[in-house]
Amino acid sequence: MAHRILMQVVFTGAQVFGRAFVQAYKQAAASSAAQATSAAAKEGGISLEEACRILNVRSEALKMEEIRSRFDHLFNVNAKDKGGSFYLQSKVYRAKERIDKELVKHEPPPNGQAGSEATGS
Repeated sequence: MAHRILMQVVFTGAQVFGRAFVQAYKQAAASSAAQATSAAAKEGGISLEEACRILNVRSEALKMEEIRSRFDHLFNVNAKDKGGSFYLQSKVYRAKERIDKELVKHEPPPNGQAGSEATGS
């Protein structure tokens, strides 16, 4: 009899801990997804990878000429007066905007500005 009660206690305890673990995992996954979404929103609403996919450029080799030509083509093709989609046109615009922000981050400062900040003038 004691053996049966002990097994029921162990089995019930395992069920409780199992449910708690699953619920904690779901909360952690939801929190992680929310943080990723908010990080993308801070950077213009989309990630750099998504922006590169929209404009069909590689993120390793971002060249301003290639980005501008792809942007101009996709923006004009999706113009509302040409029967295009305003939604797609705005996605193309946001993608270029996001890539431009990334390029500005990694661009070295002009030579004149670096010296003036160090001297305080």
